[in-house]
Amino acid sequence: MQTPAGTVPVQQRPAASSGSAALWKGKKFIIGAAVVVLALAYLITVGIQSSAMYYLTVEEFLVEEKAAVGQRVRLGGTVAPESVQAVPGSTTLRFQVTDGQRNIPVTYTGIVPDAFRPGGDVILEGALTPEGIFNAEVLLAKCPSKYAPSL
Repeated sequence: MQTPAGTVPVQQRPAASSGSAALWKGKKFIIGAAVVVLALAYLITVGIQSSAMYYLTVEEFLVEEKAAVGQRVRLGGTVAPESVQAVPGSTTLRFQVTDGQRNIPVTYTGIVPDAFRPGGDVILEGALTPEGIFNAEVLLAKCPSKYAPSL
């Protein structure tokens, strides 16, 4: 191949084989897919661990009471009849959770669920204060298992 006078001949690179280019694209796809799958698996694991917290019964909680001071836990039990007291002028509610034999005093500030009632089952999320009062940040009222229309 001849070049005009005063020009430098351009060397042509040998063309890459189409097989190696396709192989590299395939590797990049597999690496990208693996990163996406691992990220999704991590997010699912973290989500399940944070939302699948087991709750303690009143009896289990009282056994661990000293170790539970200041620790965030979930507590499940029944609202003791005639223990519910609303603090006037606020959204604070005081009541006791029972297992039928032992009671734990509870303070909750926030919106009270419609299904909350004395004698009803609740799940509380919060921490025990050094004074022995469970300071609930979350109040979940279990719905009755059987529908009973109000008259």
